[in-house]
Amino acid sequence: MRSKLTGSFFLLAGIVIISIFYQYPTILHLLPQGSHMWRQADCMAMTQNYQQFHLPFFQPETYNLQSVNGKVAGELPLFYFLAAKFAHPKFALRLIHSIIFLFGIFSTYFIAFYFLRRRLLSVFCSVLLFTSPLLVFYGNNFLTDVPALSFAYMGWAIFLYNYKKNTAWLIIAFVCFTLSALLKASEVMNIAILLFFVLRIRNQESRIKTIFFLALASCLLILSWYFYARSYNQQNHDHYYFLRISPIWKLSLHDIGLALWRMTVSWSKNYFWRPTSVLLIISSYFLIKHRRRLGEELRMLITLSFAFTIFYILVFYQKMIGHEYYYVAFYIFVLFLLISFFKVYNYFYAENVFSHTAIFLFLLINIFYCRIFVAEKLNDNLYNGYLSSDEMQDFLNKKGATENKVVISIPDESTNKTLYQVKRKGYTEFNNYLSILKNKKADYIILGNESWLTHHELKPYLTDSLGNFHGIYLYKLKRD
Repeated sequence: MRSKLTGSFFLLAGIVIISIFYQYPTILHLLPQGSHMWRQADCMAMTQNYQQFHLPFFQPETYNLQSVNGKVAGELPLFYFLAAKFAHPKFALRLIHSIIFLFGIFSTYFIAFYFLRRRLLSVFCSVLLFTSPLLVFYGNNFLTDVPALSFAYMGWAIFLYNYKKNTAWLIIAFVCFTLSALLKASEVMNIAILLFFVLRIRNQESRIKTIFFLALASCLLILSWYFYARSYNQQNHDHYYFLRISPIWKLSLHDIGLALWRMTVSWSKNYFWRPTSVLLIISSYFLIKHRRRLGEELRMLITLSFAFTIFYILVFYQKMIGHEYYYVAFYIFVLFLLISFFKVYNYFYAENVFSHTAIFLFLLINIFYCRIFVAEKLNDNLYNGYLSSDEMQDFLNKKGATENKVVISIPDESTNKTLYQVKRKGYTEFNNYLSILKNKKADYIILGNESWLTHHELKPYLTDSLGNFHGIYLYKLKRD
């Protein structure tokens, strides 16, 4: 026990230091920016709607009026609702997700120690996960993918140490698995992996029954939320939020090849520093060769997690083309793969100081790589800071475009990127804004740059200018 706690102390210190090196304290203050800013803005829009319009938990909304009053639901909006209770929701949401992510990384140490029984190698395993740009970028972010994975890690850490004896802790483990799947439906595969895993306990029928009962209760809660979300969206005529599968068998050969190329080549640098990924692939040969040394439990978990990850990819294959954050679900398998790698390594190099030092130096390279690549991901899509400024709010209010008015905000190809900044319900290029103008469904139009002033289809509607704020033009529209 002392050995395990000593290692966890060093890991905790390392997580804090590495987080500072990754500039997490600075990132906490940023609005949605960088990779998939569109999806980040949707999350922030839902959070701000809770705060701005004092919405009940079960009636989430965003700013885009593609549905009735922007009413939409997807993943469980628990942390959006919670962050909305703070004065600065963007900071609160990033902070909540970051804390959950760091707890998830911390939990992987205990999972690794369960199989390895070595402090140093368990710390190495957790730190290596913390060098994945995909996890580090989306861990301190607005999307729920990494928090969902983190709850799964917490669930596995609690489950492995308690599934044979402590029912109270077992319930807590299933609470974690349930939250994981409520935040991201794909994480339900952890419950499926777990059920197959416990079937091997033939001499503990009572434990199997308890676990199956908890799994059933968990699945019922998960299904209840997604049934409610789907019904809520249908009731409010939402056609945007994705609550269904997008399987490989519905795609063309070109799209199948494109998704495979992105997962394995062009976007592979999101996983780890590429030499690290290559090394892990090569090491798979040795894992297969020495699989008997992994132990029955670890062999089963790596096999099951691999099988369910492949199943997940096939069922959501279309999403793999343009959404690298869908790759986060792979990291249940990645965790057990890393543990297996260190298990085999430990058999041959248990007391080799030189090889341990080489791994430490290798981790340092990965940490530096992660910081550089996360900085790139943060800067590949930036927002106009004037739109989200307090001065912009004053400008809009003085011109009559108060928060109860409907606006058209262009240019903006997304649903909420600029609408959440101006904190107004309305429409963007995502919608058929010309039809909105023709049918007089908006009160004001906001033009983000002067090039749109000469747009021939807009000219008939740009007759009542209310001025501009740092190159952002405001026009009043006639609704009578």
